[in-house]
Amino acid sequence: MKAAILAGGAGTRLYPLTTYVPKALIPVGNRHVIEYIIEYLRRNEIQDIIMLVSNSEIDLLKNHLQDGHRFGVRIEYSTAERVGTAGALHVAEDLLDETFIVYYGDVLTNLDLREMVKRHVAKQATCTLAMSTSVPIDYGVARVDKDDRVTYFEEKPVLKEYPVSMGVNVFEREVLSYCKPNTDIAQQVIPNLLKDGKAIYAYLTDKRHYDIGTFKSLEEVRQLAESNNLQF
Repeated sequence: MKAAILAGGAGTRLYPLTTYVPKALIPVGNRHVIEYIIEYLRRNEIQDIIMLVSNSEIDLLKNHLQDGHRFGVRIEYSTAERVGTAGALHVAEDLLDETFIVYYGDVLTNLDLREMVKRHVAKQATCTLAMSTSVPIDYGVARVDKDDRVTYFEEKPVLKEYPVSMGVNVFEREVLSYCKPNTDIAQQVIPNLLKDGKAIYAYLTDKRHYDIGTFKSLEEVRQLAESNNLQF
C-alpha cells in the first residue's frame, strides 16, 4: 500500500519561517518534520511513499529525501502548481493504488495506522477518516438557555461527541473521481462523497495529533521534543 503525503502547502500561517524552508523540513528536536512522518509510516509497514509537492518545494525536498533509501522507504514525487489537496491527488492519480493512505504533511501522530487500514478493509469503506476523541477545543464553550442565561461553561473542553479530523485518511481509488483541480479534500471531496451516499467511516482513537501549521502548535511540539515526551 502507498501513502501520499500532502506537502505542497504554502505554509502561510508560519510566515516568515516558510519563506526559507518548507513546512516538511522544519526542524523539531533532532529531526525534520518529514522524517518523523516517514519513520511513522515505515513502522506501520508503509514503505512506498509519494510526496505531493509544489514546484516551489520540489528541489529542497528532493535534495533532502532523494529516493528514500536512507530512510528505509521508496519515495516518488508528484509535482504541480498549488492546486488544492484534492487537486494534488488528481495530478498523482497514475501513481496511486486501489487503496491508499493520504497523510497531511504538517501532522504528527502515533495512532495505530495498521489497525485503521484493517478496519477500512473490513467495512469495505470508500473512505476512512482518522478522528481523535481527545483534542481540546481552543475556546471556552457554554450552554445558554432561552433567556440567555449561561447554564454551563467549560474552558477548552474535550468534546468526545465531536471527534476531530486528524489529517490521516484511507481512500479507495473511487475517491479520485471527486478530486478535481483547485479543490480541497475536507471542503469539497468528503462532503460530496457523503452527499452521494458513499461509505464514509471514522476510525476513532484517543491518540492526539499535532498540526505544526501554526507557531503555537509548532512550539508545543518542540517543547515536547525538548522534554523527551515526543512519541512519534
